[in-house]
Amino acid sequence: MQATRLSEIFSHPSFLTILLTILMVIANIMVGVSMLPKDVRRKRYQFHRAVYGAVLISLGGFLFVTHRLIGNSLFNYGVLVYFLTVIPLSRRWNITAHAIIASTGLVLLVGIAAFSIF
Repeated sequence: MQATRLSEIFSHPSFLTILLTILMVIANIMVGVSMLPKDVRRKRYQFHRAVYGAVLISLGGFLFVTHRLIGNSLFNYGVLVYFLTVIPLSRRWNITAHAIIASTGLVLLVGIAAFSIF
């Protein structure tokens, strides 16, 4: 996307979509951390899954918009596969591992945003 000014970065539709995805992942991590006590886990589990679904939809929207504008890299598709496979599988392993793997997904999304700008 080769942005030279801050206004060009924030006016690009693919950057806005990945920024929205990053913010939703942060929100989902916060919801996941807040549901650690067992007495509130059932109440917040459905919301946690709904936000995760919104993250997947937003990431898919980013890939669609980017594909139409400049094309996607293998890294972008790799992050999508990471969100579709590794994060749901890590839920079965351990709560702490799931949190670390989800946070790694957040870092990968920031990497997508950084690599798509320059």
